[in-house]
Amino acid sequence: MTDAGEPGHRLTRATVEPPTAMAGVRDTWTVSFAGLEVPEGGVVRLRIAGGRDNHSDWTPPQADDPDADEYVTASCSGEADLQVSVPPFEEVRATAVDMVVEGAPLCAGDTIAVTLGDRSGDGDGSTPQTFSQSGKRFDVFVAGPPAQDEERQFARAEGAPTIDVTGGPMDRLRVLGPPTVPAGKKFAIVIKAEDVHGNVASLYQGELNVEITDEVVSGPDEAEFGGPGGGVIMVEGFKALSRGLVRIIAIDRVSEIKYVSNPILVTRYDQSQLYFGVIHGHTSCSDGTGSVEDYYACMRDDNRLDFGAVGDHDHDWETTDDDWAEIQRVTAESNEDGEFVTLLGYEWAKWRRDGAGDRNVYYDADDQPMYRSGDEHYPTPPHLFDALGDHRAIVIPHHSASTGNFCDWSDHDPGKERLVEIYSVWGSSERSVHDGNPFPMRPSGLPPCGFADVPMDSGERPEGFVQRALAMDRRLGFVGGGDDHLGHPGDPIATGAEPFRYRDGLMGVWAQELTREAIFQAMYDRHTYATTGTRMIVLFQVAGAFMGDEIEASASPELADARTIEGFIAGEAKLAQVEVVRNNEVVHSFRPESSETTFEWTDEEPLEGLALTPCDEGEPEFVFYYLRVLQSDGEMAWASPVWLLLPQD
Repeated sequence: MTDAGEPGHRLTRATVEPPTAMAGVRDTWTVSFAGLEVPEGGVVRLRIAGGRDNHSDWTPPQADDPDADEYVTASCSGEADLQVSVPPFEEVRATAVDMVVEGAPLCAGDTIAVTLGDRSGDGDGSTPQTFSQSGKRFDVFVAGPPAQDEERQFARAEGAPTIDVTGGPMDRLRVLGPPTVPAGKKFAIVIKAEDVHGNVASLYQGELNVEITDEVVSGPDEAEFGGPGGGVIMVEGFKALSRGLVRIIAIDRVSEIKYVSNPILVTRYDQSQLYFGVIHGHTSCSDGTGSVEDYYACMRDDNRLDFGAVGDHDHDWETTDDDWAEIQRVTAESNEDGEFVTLLGYEWAKWRRDGAGDRNVYYDADDQPMYRSGDEHYPTPPHLFDALGDHRAIVIPHHSASTGNFCDWSDHDPGKERLVEIYSVWGSSERSVHDGNPFPMRPSGLPPCGFADVPMDSGERPEGFVQRALAMDRRLGFVGGGDDHLGHPGDPIATGAEPFRYRDGLMGVWAQELTREAIFQAMYDRHTYATTGTRMIVLFQVAGAFMGDEIEASASPELADARTIEGFIAGEAKLAQVEVVRNNEVVHSFRPESSETTFEWTDEEPLEGLALTPCDEGEPEFVFYYLRVLQSDGEMAWASPVWLLLPQD
């Protein structure tokens, strides 16, 4: 299938009626278009979803039973008859409707009308995609009669009809506050009305009472959503008075349902603060949905994230030089210290599946080059590391254990490759499902929705597990990523086929301030942790060293006999399990009784007998610890390791 706009393949009319849809809310739509010239035996294909540039989980139609839901029909205003069928997804890798032209040729003046969710029988309409999108396309393709023993060759028609998909009715409110606030500082919260799929429910109107769980914070006692068209409000007037942990509750005055914020920790004024962000996702500049501006707006305005970056692919056939210039421009313009920080980034996305993996590159400055992964550019990780040598850049491997494109950790630059994306919408690369991973890697090539009847370990490549990298002495901090392709970074929207249906992860960063320089430095220092999307507060120290740090054991001889591990966790749900992991083995675990806990535990195993041997010559033996947390709702977090480096002989 090509994307050529050949003569005779340009639409002179392209409409959808009604022109809007509510995400996931069943209805009937008529997609009409004209301008095609197709001989008898040719095919017109309406592609509802498919390809790298038209993601959608619109429920597949069916053309066999008028009394069932999702029934599709088509008609032609001219003399041609249309034989309607729905090709299997496995064959065309798309959700589509095929119309074979019979009886007479299709002429340019003929109008085709495709009815999605035809209700002429007892069917109850068509179910649209579950995520909101402005200008969602219905692509039209044309193929002539096939030559003998050859497959049909489809060409895209220009001028595809579009529809605006909005959020549905309000299902819940999300109350989003800053995870930490220095004592004495004023702050605001965001209240977001969401439909059942996590989209902004822009039609919601409601009056709210506001409660604060502790007197360490003061603020307003009411809030209100105005007229339709918003769905997100900012409530100002809060002030942190003294140190402590607090949650803010919004109560709908009609339903009296209470909606509780993420935990908010009031800290000393002079300590590092916690910031949440998403730095991996795709826009229409590569194979994602929506503009770069919309991508940042979703993070900043709808989801009250503190920082973000796009991660469009580096292939020049996908993200052109002009696209890269656009990404740089919007990223620079969207950066506002103290409000919302952006990082310039892209995905170095090799497709050879030879162990080099997908690696995301991030800069701390604007106007930086994209070092592409094609054969004629920078085709291997060493080429990439060398090219980045004079740049202040961080490289982060993505879905390292995925069968789609795994990372075998043979190539590593400790000065650039400081972090690993331990979780994303692909699942967790920490370890195998057989070792207890509740988010096994999603296999490549699954349909966008439905159920995938494949083995739970079919998406894994053991060479790419993060635990394997740590055992090799790859000193990598942890981040949660998105790899969102739907234009909804940070939304609680799970994507993929069951049972591999996951939502965006988040990266927590403990930084001195909300500036690009401070966020980047904290990432470089590995003062980070990953979550599966929950805004859990996590603090983790080993022998006084913060997550991500290295300790020279020779400077503290007492560590040879005992090491004190400390932590503080505040979750969005009750904490189900807290585990201290040493050298990839759980050495201490407990079940808290609430949604927050402070703990201290001393490891009295002699350090010398625990030491691991690095894979690279000349490096010291080492021991590492990290923290793994499970909430009662299934959400997780991983705190970056602390390394103890033993003296060399």
